[in-house]
Amino acid sequence: MGKIKEKLDTDYVYFAEVELLLNHGVGYPDLIIKLREKVHQEGLDNSLYVRKADRRLFQNVHRFLELLENSDEPLEDDESQPIEKWWWHLHKVAKGRYPSLTLKEYLRDVYRKRRKYWKDREKEVYALRHSTQVGFRNVYSNS
Repeated sequence: MGKIKEKLDTDYVYFAEVELLLNHGVGYPDLIIKLREKVHQEGLDNSLYVRKADRRLFQNVHRFLELLENSDEPLEDDESQPIEKWWWHLHKVAKGRYPSLTLKEYLRDVYRKRRKYWKDREKEVYALRHSTQVGFRNVYSNS
């Protein structure tokens, strides 16, 4: 019974951490990635809790990355991890550059629907940064 309870706890803890972070801004984003890895190692990828948390994380990947970048231990994509472990490649996901065929179907649908929005958002952020930099150059060159 102890082994079953431990596995149930891992998938639920992952789900609860994602919900706390995205709903209330409380938690440790780097812990969520480590929990997702533990879920995978324990073979719980198809748990209802895990699938719900994965979907939620995908739908809010930009917010998650903002929280991650402001945490005490910001993480970049880990290129040493296989591409099939999408949780180590969230920056690619957020930029719409993740190979969608490596995703399970329940995430592929979310990703494909949101990818165009994410790519457009990336272009807007780039344009805003570029226009701000040009503005600064013009201010300093006119003085």
